Amino acid sequence: MRTVPQPGEVWFVDLGMVGKPRYALVLAAQTDARLALASVVLITTQFADTTYEVTLPRVPWLREQSYINVQSIQPVKFTEFVRKGPGKFDARVIEEVESALKRWLKL
Repeated sequence: MRTVPQPGEVWFVDLGMVGKPRYALVLAAQTDARLALASVVLITTQFADTTYEVTLPRVPWLREQSYINVQSIQPVKFTEFVRKGPGKFDARVIEEVESALKRWLKL
């Protein structure tokens, strides 16, 4: 059986963009839901210094300085998760992402 991604984990996902699978941070994934989906935000090297972006700490498994833009939140089918990332972020990063997401969604 395929491993279900867990909130807070980083996964390499194939979003169907030719030649551009990428890392994403899992925000939510439920196995008891009707759809086999997880909600993720993409990890990118693009930065525009908006209130919806989070600067990630430098980690050895990301080659460049990277960021999360919570405007990239999207559903991902469990089948689109290619492999689990080689690391994860600490609770502080997750809290920053959640805070930026609340600003974006006006929660």
